[in-house]
Amino acid sequence: MTKDELKQYRALKLELEDIDIEIRNGTIEDSVQGSMKNHPYIKGIRHIEGVTAGSYGLLYRKSDIKAQIRAIEQFVDSIEDLRVKYAVRRYYIDSVDEDGNKATWETIADKLNDGSTGASIKQLVWRYLKRNS
Repeated sequence: MTKDELKQYRALKLELEDIDIEIRNGTIEDSVQGSMKNHPYIKGIRHIEGVTAGSYGLLYRKSDIKAQIRAIEQFVDSIEDLRVKYAVRRYYIDSVDEDGNKATWETIADKLNDGSTGASIKQLVWRYLKRNS
């Protein structure tokens, strides 16, 4: 996994949300009336829903994005060094806070509270990514 792939995580999540909205807007719903195949032939109403033919491309794209997101999450979960895992998760994966800010290397170093600086945490993560990509 490279830095660039990790940087794409938030963009992939946003694109997935957009695709979900497009699919929801393109969903077709209807009700039909019919009866059972066999005796006693009871009449009933069935609800059906589906997507338009144009939405199939969106479904394929959604599947591809989900696979990319899953691959990134699995990579982060597989990191054994807890300092690196924490830093990668906070910097690349976690959502922005209420104020619209994402974590910086300095805030991550402060949270770790082990005497690290932002630059040393950044270097630690980059070295890990270089060794394991």
